[in-house]
Amino acid sequence: MFSRHRSVRALAHRDFRLLLLGSTIVGFTMPLQFLTQIFWIEDNYASREVLYVGLLAASRGAALLIFSLLGGAIADRFERRRVLLFCESTALSLNAVIAFLMITHPFGEATVAALLCITFLAAGNMAIDMPTRTASTPAIVGMADLGNGISLQMIAQQLTAPLALPLAGLLNGHFDAGTVYAGSLVAWVFILPLISSLRYHSVGAANRAQGVLGNVRDGLAYSWREPTIFAVISLIVVLQVVGIPGPSTLGPVWMTTVLGLSKTQFGLIAMTWGLGAMVGSFFFARNDALSRRGPTLCAMTIVFAVSDIIFGHSRLIPLTAVVNFTLGFSLVGAMVSASTIVQFAVSDEMRGRVMGLFPLAMGLAMLNGGPVSAAGQFVGLEVVVPTLGWATLVLALGIITFRPHIRHVNPPTRALPAEAPVAGG
Repeated sequence: MFSRHRSVRALAHRDFRLLLLGSTIVGFTMPLQFLTQIFWIEDNYASREVLYVGLLAASRGAALLIFSLLGGAIADRFERRRVLLFCESTALSLNAVIAFLMITHPFGEATVAALLCITFLAAGNMAIDMPTRTASTPAIVGMADLGNGISLQMIAQQLTAPLALPLAGLLNGHFDAGTVYAGSLVAWVFILPLISSLRYHSVGAANRAQGVLGNVRDGLAYSWREPTIFAVISLIVVLQVVGIPGPSTLGPVWMTTVLGLSKTQFGLIAMTWGLGAMVGSFFFARNDALSRRGPTLCAMTIVFAVSDIIFGHSRLIPLTAVVNFTLGFSLVGAMVSASTIVQFAVSDEMRGRVMGLFPLAMGLAMLNGGPVSAAGQFVGLEVVVPTLGWATLVLALGIITFRPHIRHVNPPTRALPAEAPVAGG
């Protein structure tokens, strides 16, 4: 049934449906848990809530930064389906400990330190889970349906956060934060059976004669050596670390102080980013051949940078709403294109380690939020936000100019699968 519809043909594969559903539940649970932790800090540490919320975000970013390369190596050394099952079992255990800490406060005022440590481990576990999922996708759907599968995963990602965030606010308004966090563990009642039901077979082909750190070193050397992969990862690092903090990290303060919007008006403008991301996800799911092409990645990166610049210079609310939409659309387009191009370019032996560079970029972006916020505080948002936009454009154009190979990437429309996918349901 699904194979007849171009925009959803990856759903013809049984294991992809299961993996996508599991990923959607995970994607729904993560922001709910993060926001609930913030509410818990506000309730219990009101005098130091800004510091502790910053440390909470930093713990997640540091874990992604440290464990993403290790996670990629693990995905390339072991059977990926079993790695996923281990990661989700570990996630349930760690999140149960976090819920226990939030409910019982066993260490009094020092409980927040224990929570930060376990949150660090939970984020590290997720940094292993993420590259394993992405490295598994070609084995499940085959290379011909890979672009469509990545776009559908992005659609699920864009749909979950807008639903999870208001639900988190509603639940925390009626129940204690620890109770809400404990209730979120119900998600694993569905996640674990879904992962256990997967049938695909995808064993990482990393060199087991050397240690994990040696595998990590080989993966970094491979990514540096391959011109297409190096250019793609460089563009993503620029987008994540330099481009996103302006409209995202500083965006709420920018709109309420510089543009003078109320919280309600901010919410309406912020929705345009999500709307653009959702439209972009559906667009690339239907036109997945575009996501395989280097010119698409280059174009989406430049559109994002130009929109970033306009966002930083605009004092007109309608114009800000429009560029916020294009920021969401172009970011999704760039991420889908980057992931698809890398999946086509990378050898299966290195797939997990290279895909681990994507959460690495996310970790760098989270950690960069601190210095960017400090610069905005001392130099002024009116200087920092447009400067980040211009820096994104200059760096992106530099990569596109001096790594011209990326402009000509165009994998074949049909390709043999890297590994034989399981028959679709």
